[in-house]
Amino acid sequence: MSIQRYDFGSSIGYIINRTAKAFVKALDSQLREKVGVTVGQWKVLVMLVDQNGLTQKEIAYRLGLEGATLIPIIDKMEKDKLVVRKVDPADRRNNRIYRTEVADALWDKMIQCALNIKEISLRGVPDENVKIMKDVLENIWQNLRLHFDVDCTSIKNNQNLASPVTTLKKRLSKEVSNKNGNRQRKRYSLL
Repeated sequence: MSIQRYDFGSSIGYIINRTAKAFVKALDSQLREKVGVTVGQWKVLVMLVDQNGLTQKEIAYRLGLEGATLIPIIDKMEKDKLVVRKVDPADRRNNRIYRTEVADALWDKMIQCALNIKEISLRGVPDENVKIMKDVLENIWQNLRLHFDVDCTSIKNNQNLASPVTTLKKRLSKEVSNKNGNRQRKRYSLL
């Protein structure tokens, strides 16, 4: 009896997974070397730059993590004075997580690491191919989400669900003061 062969190395899922892992490892390496934070800590800060004061549960949901996975990350961040936990006055069973001035002071360095990885990863790839790639990956995600009801890594934002990649791409930002002293957000795109 002959078993049907499957070219796993050429499959879309394998290529996407391999690329995503390489992207995360490269970003983690840069963040550790240049800023002293991990990619997991950076993801938490990305969520808190978008909306400071989220609960641990909200952060875990938006990042597609189990709550138990997030706790040691936040513990380490709190120890390093990147975040503070405050009891939610509306529900004392929950903690809300807030960025600190230490985290805000490191944010620009973190953004530089992310932009550096973006630049390196897209070398030699024309802009039109990047747009096609984004559109195709979004279509694949939508097809799988709708057909298999896999929505484990969605970010809830104003009651609308969007993929983390889409939200990071659209919302990665830093607050800056304009000449009148008003706070505004400067947006960055990773891909």
